[in-house]
Amino acid sequence: MNHETCRRPGAGRYQVLIGAVIVQLILGTVYGYSIFWQPLQAKVFPTIITEAEYADLSESQRTANQFEVVPSAAQAATRRNVQQGYLKYAFSICILSFAVVMVIAGRVQDVRGPRLPALIGAMLMGGGFLIAGLMNYQVVFYLAHALFVGTVAILVLMIFHALFSRVDQTTVPILKYAPTGVASAAVVAGVLLGDQYVGKLGEVDRLFLLWGTVGFLAGAGIGFAYVCPLAALIKWFPDHKGLVSGLAVTGFGFGAFLFKAETLGAFGFLKTHSIEQLFVVHGLVSLVVVAAGAMLLRNPPGTVQAAVAAPSDTAWQDTLRSPAFHVLWIMFFSGAMAGLMVIGIVKVFAGEQLVASALATGEALDDPARRSLLDKGAAAVGWLAIFNALGRVTWGLISDRIGRTASFVAMFTLQAVMMFLLISMRSELSLAIAASIVGFNFGGNFALFPSATADRFGARNMGVNYGWVFTSYGIAGVVGIAAGNVAKTMTGSYAAAFALAGALCLVSAGLAIYLQWRLPPTDVARA
Repeated sequence: MNHETCRRPGAGRYQVLIGAVIVQLILGTVYGYSIFWQPLQAKVFPTIITEAEYADLSESQRTANQFEVVPSAAQAATRRNVQQGYLKYAFSICILSFAVVMVIAGRVQDVRGPRLPALIGAMLMGGGFLIAGLMNYQVVFYLAHALFVGTVAILVLMIFHALFSRVDQTTVPILKYAPTGVASAAVVAGVLLGDQYVGKLGEVDRLFLLWGTVGFLAGAGIGFAYVCPLAALIKWFPDHKGLVSGLAVTGFGFGAFLFKAETLGAFGFLKTHSIEQLFVVHGLVSLVVVAAGAMLLRNPPGTVQAAVAAPSDTAWQDTLRSPAFHVLWIMFFSGAMAGLMVIGIVKVFAGEQLVASALATGEALDDPARRSLLDKGAAAVGWLAIFNALGRVTWGLISDRIGRTASFVAMFTLQAVMMFLLISMRSELSLAIAASIVGFNFGGNFALFPSATADRFGARNMGVNYGWVFTSYGIAGVVGIAAGNVAKTMTGSYAAAFALAGALCLVSAGLAIYLQWRLPPTDVARA
């Protein structure tokens, strides 16, 4: 195969492109987590009913089912929101795990090539969902606790290694520290089995299982597999970094769209199957498909074995000390914060805007009419998802034509304008357009920043260098959603949060110009 690739490099690189898109399609399902919360709520928590509803139940129903009884319907709604809030931490944990683990995965990718970390990602993501799907079996809780603690032990030691020691080109930390993790898992499993507390904590057991599986493990799997296609493609297509980065991560965007599809996607599957069955199926699909895509990934001949780095290649320790890195990090944080803030609230926000518009005209809304308007907000979610995918390849192609700096300035300026105008959108058409533009620009981040990282710091260590840049995404997810919630709670509107995100985008447009004029690549990219 290597001989054939050397004779026909075009065939080899397009095979890698196909593998990259396959991998990213499955990883993108992380943006479909919102469909899990309602069915999981019924599995994890007791049913919440009012005292009046409880009194109406027969004696057999009261003893056969587990209920949480509250005095009023309003309190019942509040408790349901609290329960869903606990479940949603699984998504936050997944995003943070994704961003942090990508630093480690990037280093493994740079040393051993893209195939090994992508296969590790397939096992972690698939395993996370498979374990969650078997939550009805008590032995799974023992094994899950052991696996989780063992994995944490490995990751903590690897992070310590990355921060406080210089890794040579032949060392893969996960192989060095895996025995420690296995030993930790065995000890923890023995302690848990001896203590026999599993199953005695009610919903807490299942909640922690979900945080550790579809949260931590699945996020770690995405982090391991995500950077590999990007790093490999940039080496195969050095003259089209933006385009191939965009094509790869477009798969990530469309993966989320397909996962939420009414008929063929997980949403349709849940209409006739349980959430546990969905987790098992999704775990198996993730394991098989990501592994299949991983087998198509490889570096160009001689890339990993090259004895001398190119003049522009930068070791990750030097990257972290570079002013250009900090500028890129702030820019990515701004773009990701704006997009994730809107993604987290777009359905509710769009519905509330339609209701406010109807009330402003003096229209009297009964409960069915209000619910109908709120449900129409879901259309904005679909438009955002579609243009999120389209923006990835479009901005990548544009950046190869007009340059990275001009693309950054255009993308951030357009996003800033839309964030300032978003609060004034009150019709279905304007909300659809606004969601499309926000999604389009948000998607562009994932094409422009890997390309800019390779431009600045070289392709040889692109995996770990982009992993460090990508940590801004994990933090932006937490800050963006929190900023929106705080603004809504304190002022009754998202306007202040949108304005903050818009201002940060304008700052980032200016930083893009500063990066090019005051910190040109030739001054910052040193081996």
